[in-house]
Amino acid sequence: MAEATARSMDDDDFTHVVKGIRYPRFVSEDNLKAMATFDIRDDDIVIVTYPKTGTNWTLEIVNKILSAGGRTDASSDDMVGKLEFQYPDEPRPHHVMLQECASPRVILTHLTPDTAPPGIAHPQNNVKVIVVMRNPKDTAVSFFHFEQKMRSRLGKQAHHSWDEYFMQNFLPGNHPFGCYFDHILGWWQKRDDPHFLFLKYEDMKQDLPKAVKTVAAFLQVKLDDASIETIAHACTFSNMKSTLDNSRYDDRTVMARKGIVGDWKTMFTDEQSRLLDLKCKTKLEGTGLQFNFE
Repeated sequence: MAEATARSMDDDDFTHVVKGIRYPRFVSEDNLKAMATFDIRDDDIVIVTYPKTGTNWTLEIVNKILSAGGRTDASSDDMVGKLEFQYPDEPRPHHVMLQECASPRVILTHLTPDTAPPGIAHPQNNVKVIVVMRNPKDTAVSFFHFEQKMRSRLGKQAHHSWDEYFMQNFLPGNHPFGCYFDHILGWWQKRDDPHFLFLKYEDMKQDLPKAVKTVAAFLQVKLDDASIETIAHACTFSNMKSTLDNSRYDDRTVMARKGIVGDWKTMFTDEQSRLLDLKCKTKLEGTGLQFNFE
């Protein structure tokens, strides 16, 4: 009983629930309330993702495009992290820190349209929002390994086996930042709005130069073919891993693991795969949203 109590307390310390969605402790309720009045600038670029679906990869691509276009001299490591975050060693929440950043700002968030600032959920004028999505099986496996690495770094024992994590957290939607399907479908409803660009992790892996070219065009940055190839090469997984591994930020150093499509096969049982296939069918059928799993 003592062991169960300690484990429960640790879980409570790690996440809390606001309006039915679980959040890590560094996303406080005050930070979430502040989203309603967060001011969006006309030249803001926002990267929206569910956790572990390509956030830092897309940030690196965007940053290198802006740099090549002469619109920033900052590196991706100079960027403020997720809009809704505040880590224990930081005196101010990120949404406050972002107010002091020079334009154009690149803003990252894991929030849903219902919880994101109105200027992101309903962008106006020249605001650009890039939504990155990844197939749910690889997303689940990537998050599971990320959580294990973070707990190990903090000197904590893993509090989930893969089966527990999948069956108790990911599949039923009892997951940090909410249900995977609710999150992506909330943003997918914006697909006809020209302020939004939707990217899939699997398409980026298949043809990275094409993805770079698409993002550059969306951001209205003119680049020649040589520049696009240079950026794509710099943003391959091996080069990105080196960048992240040497980041000055602790959480970025554990972000990159394999960066492949289909790694879910190393973890999923046949039954788990069947259950998630069924959920995909239930949630995605008729939405026009499909994913490649290998």
